Parts: sequence; C-alpha cells; structure tokens
Amino acid sequence: MKYKYLGKAELYAKECREKNMLANKAGFLRRQKIPPTVFEEYCKENRDEAELIDAVFEDEALNAGAKNLSATVLSMYLKNLFDRGEKDTGAISVISLTEEEDAI
Repeated sequence: MKYKYLGKAELYAKECREKNMLANKAGFLRRQKIPPTVFEEYCKENRDEAELIDAVFEDEALNAGAKNLSATVLSMYLKNLFDRGEKDTGAISVISLTEEEDAI
C-alpha cells in the first residue's frame, strides 16, 4: 500500500533527531504546508497511515527526541498526540447547587 505522508513524517523525524529537536505533528504539518484541519480529514479517511504517523511521533518522543524534555512536558505532548475527538468545545459547564449544598 502506498502512503502519502508516512515517508515524509519519517524523514522529518530523522532530520529533527539529527538537530536534537523533538519531532512533532505541528512541526511536520508546518514543514509540509498542510493545514491541520485538512490533515485531520485525511487521517479520518486513511486510518492505517494516520496510526503509523502517530507511531513515528510517539517513538521519537519516547526514544530519540525526549532526552532533554521534562517528564511533565513529555507527558503533555503524548497526551495531546493521542487525544482524538476530545477537543475543548469552549462550552461552559454549569453546576447547579441546591441551597443546602451551597451552604456547606
């Protein structure tokens, strides 16, 4: 199967590794001049390739590019990498308290 972006993601990761930089999806999209929404749609239609590209960035974060990152930064990066479909909608959560709960 021919993949459109996988080879480019692997090349980008290699270049980042050589420069002691962390390969990441945002940097990859910027380098390729792909709007994030366009890439998201492509990934929905090409799940196998999308998962392989995620694996490239995860592997780089865990094994190559993360040597100088704090555990907190690495944890946040990986969470955001795999946080699909749970975007903040900007909606405000409203909690209703009864008078008794409010008095406590």
